[in-house]
Amino acid sequence: MRPEILELIFQGESETLEFKIAIREPQLLARLIGSFANTKGGKIVVGVKEPPEVVGTDESSLQRIYDSAIRRISPAVKSSLSFVEAEGKRVGVIDVSPSSDIVLADGGAFVRAGTFTQPMAWTQMRERLPEKPSTATVESLAHAIEKQTQVIEQLREVIRDGNSWKTKWKDHLVSGIVGAIIGAIVTGVLG
Repeated sequence: MRPEILELIFQGESETLEFKIAIREPQLLARLIGSFANTKGGKIVVGVKEPPEVVGTDESSLQRIYDSAIRRISPAVKSSLSFVEAEGKRVGVIDVSPSSDIVLADGGAFVRAGTFTQPMAWTQMRERLPEKPSTATVESLAHAIEKQTQVIEQLREVIRDGNSWKTKWKDHLVSGIVGAIIGAIVTGVLG
């Protein structure tokens, strides 16, 4: 057991330290890694819950999710996954170095703000862009904008479909039937 891992765990979460009981989705891990890379770097410790308690993690599952998450990040970031023992249980430690480029995870840019991961504001992106960005940076941002535009259009379509008369007549029919049943019950009880 490395004593420094327990010291780290008992420091609590911060802008450079995140605890997760478990991670089941590569998208979530990609966003976390990207947010650390876009800020100051840091560590993600998997197998720990708040308040600090070591619960352990499944190493093979975390390794698969980590590998999948890394493929969702552009440009590639300097990060590593290691496993250490703490209080008789294995925990995963993901070290993430800060990046000089804007790191995109699943087409979005995220940053750490205290103990939270949030979307990077356009002003933060502007500050991070070099005066003459590389072609790769411009292409990554263009692809991210294209992907976000597609997502927005899909959401608009869902909203349009949700507001259509075809959807609403079903709601009105169900409400009418429920109202009739409740009316019949009330009439039967009071009548």
